[in-house]
Amino acid sequence: MSTLGKRLLLALVPTATAALIAWGWLSYQPAPSVAAPAAAPISRVSSENGLTIVTLDEATQKRSGIATDALTATKRQLNETAYGSVLDLQPLIDLQTRYRAAAADVASAQAALDASSQEAERNRVLFKDHINISQKAMQAAQAAWSADQAKLQSAEANLEGVHASARQQFGPPLASLIAGKDTAFAALLDGQDMMLRIVLPIDGSTSAPDRITFDGGTRGQLTGRLVSASPQSDPIAEGPTFLYRAPASLPVGSKVIARLPVSQQPAPGVVIPRTAVLWFGGLPWAYVQQGKERFVRRLVNDQSPYDGGYFVDAGFEAGERVVTRGAQLLLSEEQRPPVTAAAACKDPECDD
Repeated sequence: MSTLGKRLLLALVPTATAALIAWGWLSYQPAPSVAAPAAAPISRVSSENGLTIVTLDEATQKRSGIATDALTATKRQLNETAYGSVLDLQPLIDLQTRYRAAAADVASAQAALDASSQEAERNRVLFKDHINISQKAMQAAQAAWSADQAKLQSAEANLEGVHASARQQFGPPLASLIAGKDTAFAALLDGQDMMLRIVLPIDGSTSAPDRITFDGGTRGQLTGRLVSASPQSDPIAEGPTFLYRAPASLPVGSKVIARLPVSQQPAPGVVIPRTAVLWFGGLPWAYVQQGKERFVRRLVNDQSPYDGGYFVDAGFEAGERVVTRGAQLLLSEEQRPPVTAAAACKDPECDD
């Protein structure tokens, strides 16, 4: 090979080597990575047999502060709810005043009649025995006696009218009170007791019990005792109406929610703690824990307070655990819209 050829060969060797190196580097570069599709998020809410189940692992429960308590078996007297109000007794007091005035009129008329009757009889005897008395004087005495009789009858009719008005408005027992024939209800007129007008369920399934219980405000639970059937119905509620006497604690016109015993034997059940009850859709609910991670919402049918909670005889079992703290968080999780895989992906390429 000539000297010129050798020089050309030596000049081309570095260039060829560099080209080979570049080609080898390019041939071994990995292919551009393709983003893997986002995994579908795991939903915490499911449905089984028509019930909505919220599933939270123990770590999430701890972070959320969810706490549960076990239900214990108990017994209580079953009650039915009735509604009523505190009756205004001022009309009864007014009737008592009218009755006393009418009674005084009767007494006065009776005294006048007794006097005129004696005078008329004396004049009749004198006139019959031809003693010095004119027929005119005798007739005048008899006329006075007849007038006093009419006055007494009018006074007695007025007295009976007041009594009848009391019976029509308040019933015979309270009507006898204004007549002074029964002192058992004297505390009503003195303001020591109050009268409740309670409306029983219209279906007639419950008869009027001798005693009822109700919330007496600052005095707590109070007992009312049956007086009689009410001759007047309640202006708002419809149903059999009865009067109950109770210690005074509420203003006139106050609405009362009474509890009527429906059986003599106490019923078994459990008490749902007040802290476990939350309101949703206008109804009371409680979450029951199933296993370690599952929670289901159940309706608390009975809303009557009992021992710091609500007594129920169905829907819950002794030993079940109800959520006493964090129930609102479970409800929020249950009402959260479902999250799809597309919604969970924040990369704009997820829309392609």
